[in-house]
Amino acid sequence: MNRTATARPALDGRLAVSVWVRLLKAHGLMLREVRRRVPEGLTLPQFDVLAQLHRREAGMTPGELTRELLVTAGNVTGIVDRLVLLGLAERRPVPEDRRTVRVVLTPRGRQIMHRAIPRHRADVEAILSAMPPSSLARLRDLLGELSHTLEPGRP
Repeated sequence: MNRTATARPALDGRLAVSVWVRLLKAHGLMLREVRRRVPEGLTLPQFDVLAQLHRREAGMTPGELTRELLVTAGNVTGIVDRLVLLGLAERRPVPEDRRTVRVVLTPRGRQIMHRAIPRHRADVEAILSAMPPSSLARLRDLLGELSHTLEPGRP
C-alpha cells in the first residue's frame, strides 16, 4: 500500500465530483466574462500568447509557449501565425539551433500589451469584486495547492 493512501483519509467520490463540477462552472463563468472583455479586438488565446511574450523580453519558443499555456503545438502555431499577420509578433531564428525560432513581440505588440494588461487586470478585478479579498486569497492558496498536487512528476 502506498504511503499517501494511508496518510490521508479516503476522499468521498461525491465530494470530488462536486469540486470538479464547481471548478468547471466557475471556470466557464469567468471565461465567458473575460472573453467578452478581451482588449484590443483580440481573441483570448491571442491575448494569452501576447501576455506570455510580454513577460519575456527575449521571447519564447513555440514549445515554451505550448508548455506555459497548456495547449497543443498546433494551437500555438495557428495563434502565432495570426499574431504575425497582425504585426504583433514575429518569429526570429535561434542562431545556435537552426530548427528553432523564438517568438517575440513587435514594438506594436508591446505597445498594445502596455495598454491591454492594466485593463485586463482591472476587468478581472471587477469580475471577482463581489468576493471579499480574504476569500480570494484563501481560494488562490487552495487552487495553488491543488495545482501543485496535480503537477506531473509529483510523488
